[in-house]
Amino acid sequence: MTRMDSKNRSRRIAYTAVFTAFSAAFLYIASVFPTGQLGFLGVASLFGVAAVVEYGIAGGAAVFAGTAVIGLLIVPSKSLVALYAIFFGYYPVLKALTEKLKSRVLEWAVKLAVFNAALTGAIFTLTMAIFDFSLFNNRVYLIYLVCNAVFVLFDIGVSRVIAVYLGKIYPKIHKKN
Repeated sequence: MTRMDSKNRSRRIAYTAVFTAFSAAFLYIASVFPTGQLGFLGVASLFGVAAVVEYGIAGGAAVFAGTAVIGLLIVPSKSLVALYAIFFGYYPVLKALTEKLKSRVLEWAVKLAVFNAALTGAIFTLTMAIFDFSLFNNRVYLIYLVCNAVFVLFDIGVSRVIAVYLGKIYPKIHKKN
């Protein structure tokens, strides 16, 4: 391994560790503040986005895995760690993979299928564990409708954050001296 390869590898490890630390910090912050928890979880996932942009799928997967493990160790609310793992943590990797598809229809079909599978699993688990969805008078479809709308808005927002990152932050990080 050449010195340059070693330097690039060290930089990749360091940046991925920093992204993981920030992501875990926002996961912890979500557990401390009673309001805005989903927002903080969304911000936590953005560090995975940065890792995917910088180092590809492997970088995003490393941030997701590292944040989930650290979250289990330090975050008081394990349910927030579960929400991160089920909905937010892997999303940067999923987004990167689906946006490589040739068809926008197929891209959205895969994203929505994965999201709805996760949502169905979460609803089923909550139903079995503690939550009684009969309060919705058999209108669970409303949960799907609202959650899917929020998911689409989240995806569009993440796309805009990526554009800002690539346009303003990435050039500063990778500025040639």
